[in-house]
Amino acid sequence: MPDSNDIPNAPIAKKVEHYVKFGDIDGENRGKNPMNPPIEKLDTYYWMRDDSRKNKEIINHLKLENEFTKRSTKSLENSRKKIYEELLSHIQETDTSAPVPFGEYEYYSHTVEGLSYPIHCRRNKEEIKSPEEVILDENELAKKLGTTQMNVGGIQISPSQNLLAYSVDNSGYETYEISIIDLSNNELISKIPDVADFEWGSDDKTMFYTKMDAAHRPYQVWKNILNCSNELIFEEKDELFWVGISKTDDRELLLIGSGSKETSEISFINLNSNQNELTIVKERKQGVLYSISKRNDSFYIVTNADDAKNFEILTSQINKPNKWDVFTDFSGNIIFNNNDVRSISHTISFQDFLIVFGRENGLKQAWCVNFKEDIVLDFHQLEFPESAYVAGMGSNLEFNTDRVRITYSSMVTPHTIFDYIVSTKEFELVKQKNVPNYNHLKYDTKRVYAPSKDGTLIPISVVYRKDFHSKEIKNSKLMLYGYGSYGSCVEPRFNSGILPMLDRGIVYCIAHIRGGSEMGRSWYEDQGKYLTKKNTFEDFCSCAEYLIDQGWTNPESIAIEGRSAGGLLIGAVLNMRPDLFNVAIAGVPFVDVMTTMCDPSIPLTVVEWEEWGNPNEEKFHDYINSYSPIDNVVEQRYPNILITAGLHDPRVAYWEGMKWCATLREKATSDSGLILLKTDIEAGHFSASDRYKYLREKAFEYAFLFDCLSL
Repeated sequence: MPDSNDIPNAPIAKKVEHYVKFGDIDGENRGKNPMNPPIEKLDTYYWMRDDSRKNKEIINHLKLENEFTKRSTKSLENSRKKIYEELLSHIQETDTSAPVPFGEYEYYSHTVEGLSYPIHCRRNKEEIKSPEEVILDENELAKKLGTTQMNVGGIQISPSQNLLAYSVDNSGYETYEISIIDLSNNELISKIPDVADFEWGSDDKTMFYTKMDAAHRPYQVWKNILNCSNELIFEEKDELFWVGISKTDDRELLLIGSGSKETSEISFINLNSNQNELTIVKERKQGVLYSISKRNDSFYIVTNADDAKNFEILTSQINKPNKWDVFTDFSGNIIFNNNDVRSISHTISFQDFLIVFGRENGLKQAWCVNFKEDIVLDFHQLEFPESAYVAGMGSNLEFNTDRVRITYSSMVTPHTIFDYIVSTKEFELVKQKNVPNYNHLKYDTKRVYAPSKDGTLIPISVVYRKDFHSKEIKNSKLMLYGYGSYGSCVEPRFNSGILPMLDRGIVYCIAHIRGGSEMGRSWYEDQGKYLTKKNTFEDFCSCAEYLIDQGWTNPESIAIEGRSAGGLLIGAVLNMRPDLFNVAIAGVPFVDVMTTMCDPSIPLTVVEWEEWGNPNEEKFHDYINSYSPIDNVVEQRYPNILITAGLHDPRVAYWEGMKWCATLREKATSDSGLILLKTDIEAGHFSASDRYKYLREKAFEYAFLFDCLSL
């Protein structure tokens, strides 16, 4: 780290007395059983919240923090430049994506050296040497809009393939505007502002889209006849539920999904009918989740109904959608029923087969179900070559096909696209991402298991460069990454962005802690949310202790990282065991859990009650308060900490990182590390949209990290 004499004085945030109320408040949705009378908590940094993002005093304070961060890391400027060049050296700047067939065309995109955004194209797949047609150049669009933050939310071709619809957000706040373009002359036909998501109807005149309420919750579905009419067709009034739209894989039905974290309900509209009549598949029932796909006249339903903790597949007829039956093969044997070894996540339908995704042995898996008409002929698991990997669904635009596009990677194998030929069970290589200056033979990966505090074995995925650790991993610099919320899994996929770490001898580890669902839904639902949430943090500390006990590393050599809810993880473990770590990077961290989760006016709050619990209710109040990072900062030595935020972030508001930084600075003892806050005034939750700016931000983080680790 820089010499302490070279570090300027950190900004000191003012303190203003403000009391946050928990429990029953007239006129507010405070949950089902709010405490009455309410109780209060003093929050002296509450003034940092500004929903408009325009308060000059707050903006100025964020700029002071950015300036302090810049001056504190000035000595790392050359290191940042070098790391940026390293990151860039592993990216093929000029590249073309694998073409995706759809009708008479195939669609693909280019990236070009020096240009920040992709260029989307198509060509006639039937004609040899068919001329290329540029349908959307995001670089030209950014110039036209005069913006440095350009997020294209969706790009969709109309049913006739004559029109293009795309949505853009240029603030990072994730509110989009749809533009519809006539591809024959590139003329703008129509615009629809303030949308969340959209889908074409059955023709080029009809667009369905969702709108958000004041709490940034998608809650309405509208039907727009271009330049003619706009009609509200669905509204979700329950603040716990978000609304999403999609089309069935055969494009015959529009699905309107209304779901909370624990309950779902799906309605559908026949797109070939002029009526907007909604049919409910099955009415919502607390705790029952389901998703559907469609082939012919059948729905294939993935659900946890009837205590199917790891989910199973049921079927129904479209004309009797709420009558669910078991899913059987030609012999009447039940397939894909609930079991303890395998969990099912979703299905994708094709004309003659079904692809099923789920998890087994802690890894994402895929199965193929073959049909003859509506009879299951056979089903089989797709086989992959490595012991630890991630497989997923690629871009598939055609329903009547004999192949399915599958993506694959591992911690040492770059992103690879295959076409899986269903009849022969063979993979055809379509494209493997070229990673310049990378030789997979130099690297190795393994999986180890750390015993947690209660004896549960926690998987850790590990990747490292073999020449730094030729015999065994010993006394290494080490990065421990974690997330552990929402049942989301951190997959052992390839990431060229960590090569600067590996090439300096850092061992990179992913802790698959409870709160994710790597080892099945119970890993999340029973052991990593609500009143078991502390398992997430205990698991992470146990992983660090295990790696130290094995002689792999020591506390002076461990860096940790987490983003968003992973930032909550970082904040919690820094309070619990700051002695275990040298440096922490917390990206857009969710750390003000008590204050945020009590306030229904903050985006996401109400829907998040089914993840963390509601601190307005006595049942959860004390438990959440016992781990909420800001509320548990104490006077002790903290390691080096870099906090990053985006001013326009609607998911984790900028003021959470701002308040946490001020609280840490107030309580950290004089022997603590450097505590820095870096806020992107132009970005939202997902950092810079410009691919070069994103790499510069990553280089900044790595320069800080490497310096703390004395690399």
